[in-house]
Amino acid sequence: MSIKRKIAFNTGMQLAGRMIATVIGLVTVAIMTRHLGREGYGGFTTVLSFLQFFAILAGFGLPITTAKLLSRAEADERSIMSNAFALRLMSGLGLFALAPLVGVLFPYSPEIKLGILVGTLSFLGMTLQELLVAVFQRHLVTWQIAFAEIAGRAVLLGGTVVAIVTGHGLIWIIAALAAGNLLQFTLSWLMARRFTRIGLAFDFTVWKEILRESWPIGISIAFNLLYLKGDVILLSVMRTQGEVGLYGAAYKVLDVVTVLPYIFMGLVLPLLSTAWSRNDRTGFNRKLSLSFDFLALIGLPLMFGSFAVSEGLMTLIAGPDFAAAGSSVSILMVGGLAVFWHALYGNALVAIGQQRKMVIWYATNAVISIGLYLLLIPRIGGLGAAAVTTFSELFIAIAVTATVTPLTGFRPDFVQLIKALVASVIMFVIVWLLPDLQVLLRIGLGAVIFVGLLAALRGLPIKSIKSILIDRPEAKPVDL
Repeated sequence: MSIKRKIAFNTGMQLAGRMIATVIGLVTVAIMTRHLGREGYGGFTTVLSFLQFFAILAGFGLPITTAKLLSRAEADERSIMSNAFALRLMSGLGLFALAPLVGVLFPYSPEIKLGILVGTLSFLGMTLQELLVAVFQRHLVTWQIAFAEIAGRAVLLGGTVVAIVTGHGLIWIIAALAAGNLLQFTLSWLMARRFTRIGLAFDFTVWKEILRESWPIGISIAFNLLYLKGDVILLSVMRTQGEVGLYGAAYKVLDVVTVLPYIFMGLVLPLLSTAWSRNDRTGFNRKLSLSFDFLALIGLPLMFGSFAVSEGLMTLIAGPDFAAAGSSVSILMVGGLAVFWHALYGNALVAIGQQRKMVIWYATNAVISIGLYLLLIPRIGGLGAAAVTTFSELFIAIAVTATVTPLTGFRPDFVQLIKALVASVIMFVIVWLLPDLQVLLRIGLGAVIFVGLLAALRGLPIKSIKSILIDRPEAKPVDL
């Protein structure tokens, strides 16, 4: 199979796998929210966010750095992976050993503190699994990642059903999450070892090289944590778990939506890197322009569509008890559009190797956002958290755009964006005027209206999308 066909196959399988995993995840949330209620789901969200804080910190940019090192033609795959794995394991063990101890200091219920303890080991497995992705990318078998993710989500769904049938609550569901994460890691580990014998290596020269490459990303991630996870952590301390549950359910919608730009830009990043390394500025800007058009085509209708159906959507996903989360969804989806924007320019910055320039902006964003969280969450709760989260995403999107533009000279063509905006606004008005229609019918109608209007405006860039996803150069990976 040619490289083009392999890439096309992996792209299709990864997207299909992610869609299946997302559907399983939404079904799990639907069952979980109805069983646990606002308070119980708030506890689940608190445990998840608390452990994610340590998981992201333990990452310290190692997955991106490992992929970058493996992309070099002379890369010793076994040495790099074994040393990176050992480094990740050591840092993860240290940080996750602290997680339950730090959790004791928070004013949480005994059940939430126990949940943090139960979930700790599984999140270590999750952070190690993220590192293995680089192996699958190098060998063009990323479809196997999707298989492992589906298996992990299926275990969580099955475990949640068992917990409900047997009359158990939060701790059993967190145990199911732990089992799913550990299965996902185990499958990824076994599949990765078919391509390279990953062990534990302690070559500190390699460790030093990895850390030298990863520290700017790691510091940026540390600052990101303050505004990405600060919302739930502060909300869980300052307000009730019921409010955390509402906000967590709304944020789940944002999580699902914002996966899309990162999957897409993950496919485009090697093309941008290749064009930049060859000093092909015209090709670089053309690919970035096509990506801008595509992301506008997806992001704008999702945002305007959420404005029209947010309350009904939350009722469908989480049950009538969570309908009030609709207002938070509408606010968060503005931030969701900013994530699409950030994904485009952020990957462009990685492609040209200038991500260090963003550290000061991440630090500034963290300081401002924490201040705003402390100001607004005590007063208006989840709505304040949603507003600050949206501000944070907009701030960082503007900052990365201001950084990339003078370095690359890229100026987007707004014709496609305007067409998508016009179609999205008309779609919103029509769907909003039909509040009594069942929410799935409203969503389907909105999709038909949007696509129809876009076709009428000649705004469906099918050939452009094909040129990005299918007509890719048969080149070896390059050093990012």
